[in-house]
Amino acid sequence: MITLSEIYKSFPGKKEMALSDISFSIGKGEAIALVGENGAGKTTLIRILSLILKPDKGFFSFDNIKFSDNPDYIKNKTGTLFSGDGSLYDRLTAEENIKYYAQLNGVGKNDYRKRIGPLIEDMSLSAFINDRVSTFSRGMKQRTAIARALITNPDFLILDEPSTGLDIISGNSVKRIINRLKQDGKTILFSSHNTDEIFTCADRITVIHKGKINCDKTVEAYRTAHGQDLTVYIKE
Repeated sequence: MITLSEIYKSFPGKKEMALSDISFSIGKGEAIALVGENGAGKTTLIRILSLILKPDKGFFSFDNIKFSDNPDYIKNKTGTLFSGDGSLYDRLTAEENIKYYAQLNGVGKNDYRKRIGPLIEDMSLSAFINDRVSTFSRGMKQRTAIARALITNPDFLILDEPSTGLDIISGNSVKRIINRLKQDGKTILFSSHNTDEIFTCADRITVIHKGKINCDKTVEAYRTAHGQDLTVYIKE
């Protein structure tokens, strides 16, 4: 289980807090959809959970181990897909990117061989797995980045806009993978503007607005109260 407790974050020169009193938890086998307008604080929170940023106050833990006590434990358990395609190395092929990331995170050769085939199939990478990333479309880069995030078989998965740039077939693959990972007991946080993705994959919807949590409801409770209108809690 991931537990976030009273997380605050500010940036120099900004009057408003980027994050204020962020507290919620995500259980094993559960997926939370993080919803909010651009600039609401989603990316800041994702960067904190990925250990790129430190909160000014508060903590988060995984398996009751605080990030401040053992950051390497959290890092080794986490796989992150960042929004955009700048995290891939253009001069490397798709598989070289995935393999390099696996090696950096201690994935052995046998485990790599077992995992790479199913990932290539799931993300429809076979046609360009040996091509340089510099030649890829945005969707091809996104599929490669998702495979790279999954190659370590993380227990906690953070996906920032996973279906961005994907066609319908690849987008359906992402939804299928998220639901399968939940069945495998993974803990998942994903941000999305895709209504179908949210209501198909998420167990809970957590809405962040101006750095604060405005809503944290199960999908069933949210749909009963508001249908599939995701703007309810981000209106002024």
